[in-house]
Amino acid sequence: MSEKQKAMLQKLASLGGLFALLVVFSLTSQHFMTMSNIMTVGLQTSTITIIGIGVMLTIITGGIDLSIGSVMALSGVTAAMAVNAGLPVPLGMLVGVLTGGCCGLISGLFVAKLRLPPFIATLGMMMMARGVALYITNAAPVSGMPESFSYLGNGALFRMVEIGENGFPLVKFAGIPYPVIVMLIVVALFAFVLKRTRIGRYLYAIGSNEEAARLSGIDTDKVKMVAYTASGALAGLAGIIIASRLVTAQPNGSVMAELDAIASAVVGGTSLMGGVGTVAGAVIGSFIIGVLRNGLNMNGVSFFVQQIVIGGVIVATVAYDQYRTHSGNKPKNPTEKTKKDIKGMKVNKIATIATLALCMSTFGWSTSAMAAAKEIAVVVKTENSNFWQNVRGGSTDAGNELSEYNVTFQGPAAETAVDEQVNMIQNALNRGVAGLVVAPTDPNALVPALKAAWERGVPVALIDSGLNDDGKYHQSFLSTDNRAAGKLAAEQMIAALDGRKGKIAMMSFTAGSGSAMDRDGGFQEAIEAAGYEVIGPFYSNADMATALNQTVDVLASNSDLVGIFGSNEPTAVGMARAIEQRGYAGKIVAVAFDGNSDIQQFVRDGVLHGAVVQSSYGMGNEGVKAVAKILQGEKIADYIDTGVVYVTKDNIDSPEAVAVLY
Repeated sequence: MSEKQKAMLQKLASLGGLFALLVVFSLTSQHFMTMSNIMTVGLQTSTITIIGIGVMLTIITGGIDLSIGSVMALSGVTAAMAVNAGLPVPLGMLVGVLTGGCCGLISGLFVAKLRLPPFIATLGMMMMARGVALYITNAAPVSGMPESFSYLGNGALFRMVEIGENGFPLVKFAGIPYPVIVMLIVVALFAFVLKRTRIGRYLYAIGSNEEAARLSGIDTDKVKMVAYTASGALAGLAGIIIASRLVTAQPNGSVMAELDAIASAVVGGTSLMGGVGTVAGAVIGSFIIGVLRNGLNMNGVSFFVQQIVIGGVIVATVAYDQYRTHSGNKPKNPTEKTKKDIKGMKVNKIATIATLALCMSTFGWSTSAMAAAKEIAVVVKTENSNFWQNVRGGSTDAGNELSEYNVTFQGPAAETAVDEQVNMIQNALNRGVAGLVVAPTDPNALVPALKAAWERGVPVALIDSGLNDDGKYHQSFLSTDNRAAGKLAAEQMIAALDGRKGKIAMMSFTAGSGSAMDRDGGFQEAIEAAGYEVIGPFYSNADMATALNQTVDVLASNSDLVGIFGSNEPTAVGMARAIEQRGYAGKIVAVAFDGNSDIQQFVRDGVLHGAVVQSSYGMGNEGVKAVAKILQGEKIADYIDTGVVYVTKDNIDSPEAVAVLY
C-alpha cells in the first residue's frame, strides 16, 4: 500500500469514526440531530477548527505550538481594550489578529533564528503571552464594549425570530452562526495554500527532511516563521471570536486550548513526526472533538468524564500514528508489507471501536438520568470543589423530592473556563431542558447564553453570583449577600485584632467574578474604614497550590502583617496551610470563607480565627425548587438571601454551624 493510500485510509477512518459518533449520539439523545443543535455544534467547533489548522501548520514542519491558549486570551484582551479606547470594532478586532500574528512571529524567530526547540520556544511564549494579558488587565476581565462587538460571536446569517403570544421571542430558525462562516473561509484559504502554493509544498518538504529542503534551495527559516505567524494569527482570530461570544475578554480564558488544537490535528491524521497533514483531516479531527464534547454534554455527562473520553481518543490515535510511522521505516518484503497494512487497519479499527465503547459505557449511567420529559439542569462554575459538590448534593435531594423532574448537574474543570460553561448552557437548551439553575462565573459573559434561555421561554434561577442583565433574563437570584458577608468577615477580624494595627492581606480567587468582587469589596471597605492598610487582592484562580505559594510570599515580605482573609474555599485552604507551615498560627488573625472539612480543622486547631460559611447545600436545593415553582406557575421572590454563619472554635459544633458546614 502506497503512502498516498495510507493517508486516504487515515482520512476515511477518521471520517468513519465521526459518522459513528453521530449515529451513537443520535440514538442516545433525541435532541442531538435537531437543526438548533447542529448549528450549536458548528459554533462550538469553529474555534477548535481554526486553531487546529494553525497548529497543524507548525506540526507539519516538525514543530509544535503550545502557546495557542495564551495567545487567544491576549488577542481577545487587546481587541477589547482597543475597542474600548475608541477604535471601530472591525479595526479593534484586527488589532487582536495582529497581536496573535506578532506572538506567532516571535515564536517563529525563537525557533528559526535562535534554534530553540519548538517545545521550549512556544512554552515560553505561552507564559509570556498569559503574563502580558494578566498584567495589562490587572487580571480582570475586559467588558463594556459596544453591542456591535458581540455580532461576530453571537450573530447568525438568515436568523428568524418572532414574538410569541406569551411575549417571549420565538426562534423559527437559529441561522448559520458567523463563526461557522469564518471557519469555512479559513478552511478554504488554507486548503488552497497547502495544495496550490509553493509555501505549502515547502512546509511538507521541511517536515519530511529539513536538511534536504535546505539543500534544495528552500529558505527553511523563513518558511517556519510563516508557519508560526499563521498559527498565532489564527489563534488571535479564535480569541476574538470567543471574546465576542462572551462579550467579555477573559485574560484567564482559553486555558489548555492548545490541547484541543493539537488533538484535532492529530486525530485528523497529522503526524507528530512532521511532513504529513491536511486541512480536511484537521477539520474532521476538530469535529470529532466538538461532537464528542457536545454529545457528552447533551447526555449530561460530567466534564471530568468527557476529559477521560477525549484523552482516550487522543492516546489511541497517536499510538496508531506511532505504529504506522515506525512500521513504515522497517524494510519488509511485499507479503510482510501487506500483513503490516492489514494489521495497521485493525489497530485503527480497534482504536475507533474502543472509543465508541468508552462512549457507550459512559451513556450507560447518563441516559437513564435524561429519560424524563422535564429536566432541570444545574450548571455551576466548576465541579472541582467541595463547595460545588455540596451544591450538587442539595440539588440532587431537591430532585428526589420533585419526582416529576429530573435534575442534572454539570460544571467545567476550572472556574476560568467560562466558554465551557457557556457551551454547557447552550447544550442544555438544545436538549430541551424545562429550567436552568446557573452559577455565573462572569456577570457579563453569561448574558448571551441566558438571553437564549429567555428566548426559548426557559426559566432561570441564579445561585451564588449575579448577572448584569437588569433582571431581564432570570426570574430569581438565590445567594449569600456577598458584600455583607465580606463586611462580616472584616468586622470579626477587627474585633479579634483588638486594636492591634498593621497590614491586612486579601487572598482572592477569580478576578472579575461577581462573588469575588462583592466579598472583597465589602471586606476592604470595612477594613479601610477601621484604619488598616490593605495589600492585594492576590488572585489564586481558585487553585489551592497557587494560594499557598502566594500566601508564603505575602508572609515573607510583610513583617507587619496582622491579618489575612481568604475569600473562597480553595484559596482559604491554601492560605491556611501556608500559615500553619510557616509558623504564623495564632500570630496573625486569619479569616476564611466557606466551610469544608479542611477549613473546619484549621478553625479547631486555631490556624484560622473563623470562617464565614454560606449555605451551599441550600443554594442547590432551593434553586431547583425555585425553578420547579416557576414551572408550576407560582410567583417567587426576585432575590432570596440564603444567609451566612460565622463559625469559630467556640460554636463549630452548634446546630447552626453544623447545618451549613460540609
